[in-house]
Amino acid sequence: MSTPPKPTSASSTPQHLPFLTLVLLLLMALHAFQGPVRSWLSGRYRAAAAFRHALDICLDDYVEPRSATELVHGAIEGMVDSLHDRHSAFLPPVAHQRLQELETDKYAGLGISLVLTRDEKLLIEQVFDDSPASKAGLLPGDVILYALEHDPDGLKPPRKQDFGSVKNLTAASNALRGARGSKVTLGIRRKAKPTQVQKTMLELKGITTPKVEPKAAEPKEALKGSPNGNSYEELEVTVVREEVHRPVIEFRLLADGIGYLRLSDFPDGASRLMEQGIAALKAKGARALVLDLRQNGGGFLDEAVRVADLFIPDGIIVSTRNRYEDENRVYRAALGGPAEEIPMAVLVDSLSASAAEVLAGALQDHGRGKLVGTKTYGKGAVSKRFPLSDGSGMLLSTGRYILPKGRSIEGVGLEPDLAVQPLSREERQKVESGTRPPDPQLNAAAKLLRDQLAAPDSPPAPKEPAP
Repeated sequence: MSTPPKPTSASSTPQHLPFLTLVLLLLMALHAFQGPVRSWLSGRYRAAAAFRHALDICLDDYVEPRSATELVHGAIEGMVDSLHDRHSAFLPPVAHQRLQELETDKYAGLGISLVLTRDEKLLIEQVFDDSPASKAGLLPGDVILYALEHDPDGLKPPRKQDFGSVKNLTAASNALRGARGSKVTLGIRRKAKPTQVQKTMLELKGITTPKVEPKAAEPKEALKGSPNGNSYEELEVTVVREEVHRPVIEFRLLADGIGYLRLSDFPDGASRLMEQGIAALKAKGARALVLDLRQNGGGFLDEAVRVADLFIPDGIIVSTRNRYEDENRVYRAALGGPAEEIPMAVLVDSLSASAAEVLAGALQDHGRGKLVGTKTYGKGAVSKRFPLSDGSGMLLSTGRYILPKGRSIEGVGLEPDLAVQPLSREERQKVESGTRPPDPQLNAAAKLLRDQLAAPDSPPAPKEPAP
């Protein structure tokens, strides 16, 4: 009599399960080590080992001690320089922080823009509205002679930094920044008699006299090298640093219904500010628009695309070609922008770069506006900022911009439809201090639009907004 087979227990393990587990573990290990294995095969690990060896030698055997941070930063800078790319750079912590501030247009400081004169003087070119500098009574045209940095605890005497002869504008600008609430006293040289523009600015701010104290030891004197031997006085102005928002746009209505809209760069929120500026100009009766992108060094690509979408009804705005094909992008306009039909001209110069060239090139390719001015910079690289763990960073080119008609900007720039040179330095020096100098490029763009508005097919004036 045969013995019946034993029933298989439901809890017994299938014979193929250990094999599947082993395969799964191998796949997981392969996935986990895919990057390191690829790095080893590409020589990445061996190169890193050689660098570590060289770093140890420098730290242990060089005749003068150096910090590891100093050596590593120098090595990273040399590595980025070896790419031979003018748009890629290593950013030390201070420079990296400054770039982050530029991306948001928000920082703790005085609220002024500075320029260097020919005789290496630090000159205030602009005082931002409602800024600490404006509240303290600083004026455009003031020359900064020195800064007295006050100890926040009041235990130490002020630390003086001289600005009598400035070689590096960036270093001087960084020196004037500081923590929110910190106090600095500036030694100022100013014309003894304020210009009418300065008087008007003070009156608008409700300041009858600047909040400054003349230095008794140094009365009025003639500024060395000043035209016509004008008299100047030296003052001390104390400013408390606050959070400053650098102005992104400027707009005003010119004659004959022509609106002027200047965009300084493309920080986060630039497109929203542009839309507000366009609405304000149209409400004032603007029938045409001059978009000023001069000295605009770029910013966020997404913001440039959104600004372009305000003016372009449809079609490609820009595309990018990156290292890997699946990272390529095409950005298109959507119908319904607030300024798709308004006649416009675009001002550009040699400092219009990157996102500014993307916007100007898209408008030119779509026939939305003629470029007026001089050839642009020619930065057609997609730049990406990579933060590093110690507060430093790297700026690397990760792609190329391609305009709607297939043009590349990189190394070429944009040629203006109407070439107009700006005022020369000699011509600017002849302009009376405190007055707005002539702008031949803006005048040429305005004339272009006036002629266009005078044509029979020019658009009608916009209706008055409803009450």
